[in-house]
Amino acid sequence: MTTSTFSLLTMIMLNRALYVAADLGIADHLATQPMTVSELACVTHTKPESLQRMLYLLELHGVFKQQEDMHYCLTDFSESMRQNTPNSIRPFLLHDDDTRWNSFGHLGYSVTTGNAAFDMLYGQSYFQHLQQNPQLSARFNDAMMTISCQEDSAIATKLVFEKVVADIGGGKGQLLNKIITNHAITQAILFDLPEVIDQANSVDSICLKIGGSFFDPLPFSADIFVLKRILHDWNNEKALTILKNIRHGMHADSRLYIIEGILDYSEDKKLLAAIDLALLTIFQGQERTKSEFDVLITAAGLEVVSIKNLDSVICAIECKRSESH
Repeated sequence: MTTSTFSLLTMIMLNRALYVAADLGIADHLATQPMTVSELACVTHTKPESLQRMLYLLELHGVFKQQEDMHYCLTDFSESMRQNTPNSIRPFLLHDDDTRWNSFGHLGYSVTTGNAAFDMLYGQSYFQHLQQNPQLSARFNDAMMTISCQEDSAIATKLVFEKVVADIGGGKGQLLNKIITNHAITQAILFDLPEVIDQANSVDSICLKIGGSFFDPLPFSADIFVLKRILHDWNNEKALTILKNIRHGMHADSRLYIIEGILDYSEDKKLLAAIDLALLTIFQGQERTKSEFDVLITAAGLEVVSIKNLDSVICAIECKRSESH
């Protein structure tokens, strides 16, 4: 076995060390001043010898730096791990908690059965689990907002938005705010679960907040619908239901933007393939190929107008109502 091969096989420990460092808030502690291992162990309530071993791995990968005086300090990477800093990656690291990691560890079950390992391990779906655990739900929503920070500007500037725009499963309204800033729309609609809508306190004044489920026919109409990173959380049966319910709210001139990665179309295929397996183990969801999207979209009574790459991962699939339905 080559050194590079062995290094690849042990990358899982680096990933987990990043989670633990984020959970302990090490970057925030070091933001005040450089600290020794003993000082960090004291404020994080950890064992110095064990903490030193983890920090050594992270230092080798450029996450932290140990100075000549043996004090650890931040690097450009760990600056991004601080809480409440612009484009912080901390929320994304923290949402991969033990339940998700346990599910990843049972990938074999999901590959064998096609079912979500999470459901098998915990007796309920991941989203049911979030509803019963407000702290985990908050971490999940914060992680989704972290991802959105990297994508929303591209969506708001590269696509056409006009008249009434509805974001389905739009969380706290971050994308809608970007759209409102960049386009002279007349009305924005933020649609998500009631408990999520209740937390959407920073949306623009022209935004109407509606609580509900996309598994029910939409109780409103719009000119532009946005469905961002929703379908990949669900299997084909449920994804089809979501699309049909959106079609219910579309008129002849409405357009739907499906914002997703496309396995054989997006530029970063390696990243999408890894995400695809995570979706399988957690949600029984999946990333899809262009042909798989075509089948879903057609079955929902829609047709593809165009596909546009927005960045190296996500694309916009523009759809309209099919005239044959």
